[in-house]
Amino acid sequence: MRRENPASSSLGRFVVAVLILSAVILLPPGSADTPSEIAAAHLRKGDDLMVQKMYHEALDAYDAAVAVDPYNSIAWNKLGTAHMRTGRYEDAVLAFEHAIAIDPYYSEAWTNLGDSLEMLGKPQEAIRAYDRALGINQRDIYALLQKGISLQETGDSTGAMEIYQEVIQLADVEMRKHPNYAGFDAELWTNKGDALSRLGRYEEAVAAYEKALEINPKYERAEQGRTKAMDTILRARGNPVLATPVTDENSSLPLPTIVPVSGISIISALVVAAVLTVIRTLQRKS
Repeated sequence: MRRENPASSSLGRFVVAVLILSAVILLPPGSADTPSEIAAAHLRKGDDLMVQKMYHEALDAYDAAVAVDPYNSIAWNKLGTAHMRTGRYEDAVLAFEHAIAIDPYYSEAWTNLGDSLEMLGKPQEAIRAYDRALGINQRDIYALLQKGISLQETGDSTGAMEIYQEVIQLADVEMRKHPNYAGFDAELWTNKGDALSRLGRYEEAVAAYEKALEINPKYERAEQGRTKAMDTILRARGNPVLATPVTDENSSLPLPTIVPVSGISIISALVVAAVLTVIRTLQRKS
């Protein structure tokens, strides 16, 4: 065996160390970032743009994230959310399916998949997605609420009403068990408001939405729910049929389209109702 010269060995190690150090010094800033770190930077940018409602720009940022780190389930889920915000529901489905393929126990991605399928008019497929989310997290009140809405659209009013009642009960349990947490959870109150509205309990729904808006004044779903519930209450004063809760007979029908009315319209409706009442009374007497 050939014996190594100690002096030449030390010199060789010194030369290698100098070359490595030189390479590190000459590398451009940021070139040592890993794909996951680069993707994280794109995700932060996308999140900031979503907050500013710059959804198309956020879409580009999330696209860049999955391009760099294609095995990042969170990036795919965020990309799907941006697709939904821009009305690209088919693309959203594909993105959520990518996220689920990477992480089959990603309950939020399953729920988002259900939402995108619902928007595509596929309630049965949406129900299956919500069931998967609930199988992972049985206390996912939003997924449960959305499953009820999908059931209602398939004509299963009995199942839908049972789910809305369960949503309200679960929300109340959470509020009793964790009052401090519930005091900062606008989504919890909004879920309860949506369930109450679906059951025709509009005044209670308004109270729940207002609590959600106290927590987060910019929560769009709560604001939209409160507006619809209040408008339905106003319209029902002139036509009580509009305040009818979901039943077996009307469950297949969507909730009434909400059209804001003026004070004059309400007064006119009340006058007409009073006149009709007088006419009916006179007819009975005659």
